[in-house]
Amino acid sequence: MSAFPFFLRRFRGLCCTMVGVSLLAGCQAPMATVKITPTPTTLIYSYIIAHGMARGRVMSGDLAPQDVIRLAQADQMALLSVLMAEKEPSYKNIRFAKINGEHFLRSIESGCR
Repeated sequence: MSAFPFFLRRFRGLCCTMVGVSLLAGCQAPMATVKITPTPTTLIYSYIIAHGMARGRVMSGDLAPQDVIRLAQADQMALLSVLMAEKEPSYKNIRFAKINGEHFLRSIESGCR
């Protein structure tokens, strides 16, 4: 009788044990969470994207002249607040930039009515 089959039986038992321990360890691992806190960098990227959307809206030609002026004002407020959040990234400045960015997006969507 050879020792080879005995070795395979032990190896199979060891593999089954390792798989079982791995599965149980996976159950004990904490769930990873994703933070959605805006940073100055994400605010800048968001502003650039929104600015492109506003540019496309103006180029479409379906805005009245007063709507273009209101859209430009919303764009300027969003830009200034994003730059302030970049310069001094406090909670207050980031929140203000986020609010102005959301207002800018609503202005683009609604045509500043």
